[in-house]
Amino acid sequence: MPASSHISIQQFIQQVSYIPTQNSRLDGWEDIILLKYVLEPGEVYVPELSEHLLFVSLLPKIQYKNLNDRRPKKQTLRQGDVTITPAGFSQHWQWLTSFSAINLFIPKLLVAEISKDLVKGDPESVRLIELKATAVPFLSTIAIELLSELEAGEPFGKPYIDSLTRSLVMALIIYYSTAKTRDQRVFSKPDNTYVRCAIDFIQDHLSEDLRLTRIASACGISINHLCTVFKQSVGQSVHQYVIQQRIEKAKVLLKNRKKSIVEISQETGFSNQAHFTNSFRKYCRITPSQYRKELE
Repeated sequence: MPASSHISIQQFIQQVSYIPTQNSRLDGWEDIILLKYVLEPGEVYVPELSEHLLFVSLLPKIQYKNLNDRRPKKQTLRQGDVTITPAGFSQHWQWLTSFSAINLFIPKLLVAEISKDLVKGDPESVRLIELKATAVPFLSTIAIELLSELEAGEPFGKPYIDSLTRSLVMALIIYYSTAKTRDQRVFSKPDNTYVRCAIDFIQDHLSEDLRLTRIASACGISINHLCTVFKQSVGQSVHQYVIQQRIEKAKVLLKNRKKSIVEISQETGFSNQAHFTNSFRKYCRITPSQYRKELE
């Protein structure tokens, strides 16, 4: 079927009667769409979409039939099993038991963008490979972490979502696509010029939304390259570094008792007070309020 006849997931959502219990578009996610469905037994037909679909089972046991098969037979999905449906492919399932699952819809443009530093040849030509239900722990773990972040109100913020998303798409490109990946030794020597630029930009904008796209753009580098050389040079991911620096700044601000915890969370770039408190506790083993008391 020509690509022009494919429909977007947004159009598909408007056409069907079942409503997702979680929808990342409602929370302003930009790169991917995460939908969580909890449905009773019945048939589900997904037409040829313009996005790739990663499906992750969330229940210990789900029985189903794949009606796309020439001779459909009863099969079982286990918790964490995944399927990959490339853009332009349709799916027709019959659920014999109730099911709960994550559906991650990944735009072809995102795959092409992330492919630029990873593959030989034209990144626009990269195609994902269809994968029948099987256990792929790395993919299911990232997908479940993305769902947890969505359900919890994004306690670790958009940079963390960006990082998870790119890790997932990179894995799809390397292991489940038609691409021939480049020799990863091209990233073996950290480029300290870019790393220094990223660190300076982060320090100057700690109170703002520090998505990977913004940091990479400011330094004139691709996101893939930024993530790779930063990890090699600094020893931690960009997201981890940002959180750590925000915590260190918060420690200084907590010495000023005139500033409330809410004000400090805003000045250090956390999405809300809960995010600030959870992150602070994770890194310091105590809450911001407890830390302030210990300063007395």
